[in-house]
Amino acid sequence: MYTIYTSPGTGAFAAEAMLEAGNAPWKRELVDTGENEHRSAGFLAINPAAQLPALILPDGQLMTESAAICLFLGDAHRDTGLAPQPGDAGRASYLRWMIYLSANVYEADLRCYYSDRYTSDAAGTDAVKSCAIKQMNACFDIIEEHLSRHEWLADKTMSAADIYLAMIASWHPDIPALKLACPRVANVWGKVANVDFVKKANNFHQLW
Repeated sequence: MYTIYTSPGTGAFAAEAMLEAGNAPWKRELVDTGENEHRSAGFLAINPAAQLPALILPDGQLMTESAAICLFLGDAHRDTGLAPQPGDAGRASYLRWMIYLSANVYEADLRCYYSDRYTSDAAGTDAVKSCAIKQMNACFDIIEEHLSRHEWLADKTMSAADIYLAMIASWHPDIPALKLACPRVANVWGKVANVDFVKKANNFHQLW
């Protein structure tokens, strides 16, 4: 059985959508970030980075980093169809966008909402946030251009990358503006949101 350490609205959403899609048993262990439980000694023993999600595999191994977890689950449960496999036409694009989203857009989200962590000058947080939003929007523009030529991030089939995109888009500080500027991103988000196993994950996370 998989065990995922999670809290509503966090980056655990995409991983839980992947778990919902699969046939393997899994369970949630709630970590109340509002009460700083992710910084408790008990959780730090699991993930010293104090970040969610953390996933315990059926063999007892620990995984962290939401994108890595999604990549692992997609390959471990090929029957979900959420990970183009080596040799498939969409594999390279799938890997490209999973890493792009986690390394660029997710990181900009963190700087937007936790700007105090990125400067030692309390007066500089507004500038950090402003630059983060600018980077976020530039990243979404690049994704929008790609989607002008492809139905999904990995071309013709929905993948974990599209679930990850929907999650990150839902964190944008001005969603109406994002949808206006990037209608193709909004379209992918809308299609992902209507998939049954994504709905199940969102029942818990309430991202939209």
